Amino acid sequence: MPEIRFIPLEEVLSEAQLTRLDGQLKELGVEDLQLSDEDDIDIDDVLSEDQLTDFMDRLDARDLACTIYLPMEFDGRVEIADQSIGSSHALLDVLEELREELDIDEEEGDADEDELDLEVIEEQLRYAWHVFLKAASTSIDKQIPFHILS
Repeated sequence: MPEIRFIPLEEVLSEAQLTRLDGQLKELGVEDLQLSDEDDIDIDDVLSEDQLTDFMDRLDARDLACTIYLPMEFDGRVEIADQSIGSSHALLDVLEELREELDIDEEEGDADEDELDLEVIEEQLRYAWHVFLKAASTSIDKQIPFHILS
């Protein structure tokens, strides 16, 4: 079962990888890689493998599907070892675009039987959207990266 976890980078990346990450982030305009080392934050929401895959496909279409999101502003992604690292701020921007695409603020009407399968998929995507919104907001508020663990 995939998880969203708040883990300090030092627990996932080596010292050399952190140095490389710092250099790549400086090239993107991030001056300092100062993060909180708080790690007792939990998100109780659980995504299924299918929900995560479908939602990550949506993020991938916008070049923002990552395994780690940092609570700092920068464009694009950074690749370190087997980790893809993006910005929680950029994720919030993409989530706002997806809000409209997934009609998250609109009320649902009665559905025909033909539309039931599509509605189930859309509900799963909406749920994943809420989980990612909560994770990105917490990441920024607490200044700690969040990780997608499969």
